[in-house]
Amino acid sequence: MRFPPKNSIIILLCCVLFSCAKDYSEENIDNTSITKQKEEKFYKTWSLENEDLDLEKIVNEEEGIDLTLTPIIGDNLLQRKASKTGKKIYVHYMPWFQSKPVDGFWGQHWTMTNQNPDVVDANGKRQIASHYYPKIGPYSTNDKDLQQYHLLLMKLSGVDGVIFDWYGIRDVLDFELIKEGMDNIIPELEKTKMKFAVMYEDRVIREQARFLSDFQINQAKEDIKYIKRKYFKKRNYIKINGKKLLMVFGPNYINEPSDWEKILEPVKRQSKVLSLWNAREIIGNEVCSGEFAWIDRDHLQTLQGYYNFNANFTDEVIGGVAYPRFHDFYTEGGWRNITDDKWDLPGRGTDTFLESFYESENQNTDFIQIATWNDFGEGTMIEPTEELGFSHLEKLQEATSVRFKKEDLRIPYYIYKLKKQFPNERAVQFLSNRAYKYAIRGKLKRAKFLIGLLFYYYGDDFIS
Repeated sequence: MRFPPKNSIIILLCCVLFSCAKDYSEENIDNTSITKQKEEKFYKTWSLENEDLDLEKIVNEEEGIDLTLTPIIGDNLLQRKASKTGKKIYVHYMPWFQSKPVDGFWGQHWTMTNQNPDVVDANGKRQIASHYYPKIGPYSTNDKDLQQYHLLLMKLSGVDGVIFDWYGIRDVLDFELIKEGMDNIIPELEKTKMKFAVMYEDRVIREQARFLSDFQINQAKEDIKYIKRKYFKKRNYIKINGKKLLMVFGPNYINEPSDWEKILEPVKRQSKVLSLWNAREIIGNEVCSGEFAWIDRDHLQTLQGYYNFNANFTDEVIGGVAYPRFHDFYTEGGWRNITDDKWDLPGRGTDTFLESFYESENQNTDFIQIATWNDFGEGTMIEPTEELGFSHLEKLQEATSVRFKKEDLRIPYYIYKLKKQFPNERAVQFLSNRAYKYAIRGKLKRAKFLIGLLFYYYGDDFIS
């Protein structure tokens, strides 16, 4: 194996603590020309002093270590401090992204009708359908490196599981691609000991015909059967009071309880079905067990009003919500007419996120759903971006009282960047994979050492 010469510039890694950059503050988040946040290079504080820096020797050592004997961080190892409520934290996840390097084309959630990610500006940013730019650039849900990056970030932030936005089993629009994206990420998710559930979008049935018919009702029933057959059998499927959690975003199209009783009949006895807030009666009390809150333009006025006057905490399962903002790209991207109603909810730094989180935590909610992890089209993501950095995940760490630190959030980021920067360097690929395996097991010190070692040998000019 050929190894590169040591980079004298990165010898600073052997020094102790580097001066910290100023914390990011989100100001005027509605301004689409937000200045890119300068990323603090936390690995410069990961001292390599008194360590053996022989890269070839370290590779050989790692090849002889069996990490399968070390347990992955599970519920009992997240080690939250005296958490206020101990509520489970789930993130709403969009498995609908495609990229040309991975899939051979840019999916519509990066392009909408008029954006072209092949167009790259002077700063190296691709043109995408969002006011915000992913910290790692536009990506594919099907990329294993991306999956590990997201899942490790979630672990280190105190997230317990993922709620997938799901559009059924038919090849209409990009619904088949969404199903494939979810099916591709679940095997990696299972390895992390995190849980997952499905949020079904009934509006997919509207795409089949102009008017609701028995044929469409049967199609929706087939979707539910697929969920039962494909996902309910997984050991890490989320349960509420011993039953599988199944969420419906709406209903937005099927609005008769008698139809929903037919659709949900296959899972009626083994699931807890939740509708969107104030919509339980549309599905029907016989098959719907509760509701979940969501984002509204009036923010706390609506959220508090729902909790105080509408939510039935005594007899229903109530899912709380936390959200960072709402700032969609639909008009600019050609997915909405310029005359249509448009509203924004400013983020005000991380204030909107924390206000909605703590409001939901202080209520008698059964869990909190973060809306969302990565909906870039609506601007509701907490995933790290160029504009906002890791600020929301750092606040989530504080809110969940997880034992990890903000610098630990950079571990998955550095691993992802190293792997993409040096795709043909075996040492980088091998040690980056090892760093991930250590980190997902909570062995962060060793993960940091391997990352620091790679920066020491290969440089860090690509970290921005």
